[in-house]
Amino acid sequence: MEMQHLHHFLVTARLGSVGKAAAELNLSQSGVSRSIRTLEDLLGLPLFKRVAKGVSLTEYGEKFLPRAQGIWNARARAINEMLSYKSLKTGRVEVGLHSVFDHTVAAEALSRFSREHRTIDVTVVSGSDPEISARIVDEQLDFAFALFVPEHRDSRLVYEKLFSMRCGTYVRTGHPLVGQGQVSVAQLAEAEWVLAGSSSLRSTFTEFFADHGLMAPMRQLQCGSLPLVVNMVENTDCLTILPDAVARAPTFAGRVERLDVEHSPASSPDGGLIYRPDLVQTPAVSTLIAMFRELAQQTLSDDRAP
Repeated sequence: MEMQHLHHFLVTARLGSVGKAAAELNLSQSGVSRSIRTLEDLLGLPLFKRVAKGVSLTEYGEKFLPRAQGIWNARARAINEMLSYKSLKTGRVEVGLHSVFDHTVAAEALSRFSREHRTIDVTVVSGSDPEISARIVDEQLDFAFALFVPEHRDSRLVYEKLFSMRCGTYVRTGHPLVGQGQVSVAQLAEAEWVLAGSSSLRSTFTEFFADHGLMAPMRQLQCGSLPLVVNMVENTDCLTILPDAVARAPTFAGRVERLDVEHSPASSPDGGLIYRPDLVQTPAVSTLIAMFRELAQQTLSDDRAP
């Protein structure tokens, strides 16, 4: 099996057309067809079937696709690793990032790395914990800097804990509940909320009120964007849960205020680095990982677990 056969298969699968694949690969359509037939003959199974607007994967093609993609990704990463050992003058780093760190740690780490290593290409991929973990397993990412969601932990990965991110209940400056003494759980249950984060956070939020014998708040707006959440809180009487480090970040500082509550529905999720146990740390990867470790300790020092 030659790598070009895998490449032609992957491009055709992505585009759903031999003709479009040939155009992208700058080859003849017959050449791409021959390459795919060679691969099918080698495997002894049909990988594509004709459909009205091109081709689609057979059941065997569907099963082969992730394997082929993994081989192709491993090849690209191996070449990049070997080239980067020459020096830290060239190379590529691909990082997964939890969106909460867009506003703390990540921006400074990436900016510093970019200034000091201008010829290193950096790709940052944001997404949910399961998506990022799957990309690391498939070697599409070198590592991730993220919060750890227990139910989404993958046994094939290493979770290097660097901190526990303390969270609190936040409201707009001047909110009616500010300055009225400690806010009770009953008052929290009567309030309107806007929440960002995973299903795990929302589940913990609901369980908090159930544990206190109360119904969860009737009005809960779910939102995946932290800036939008803060804008909502800033312009309404909604309450929210935010990591304290995020609330202190320049983007949000002064716009929201931590509420003094009797008991808080906010938790303190662990976070840090996620990577494969067999990760070969090129100079570029090692340097960026070291920056994340250093800045996590400095920026999240108040939240760091003992």
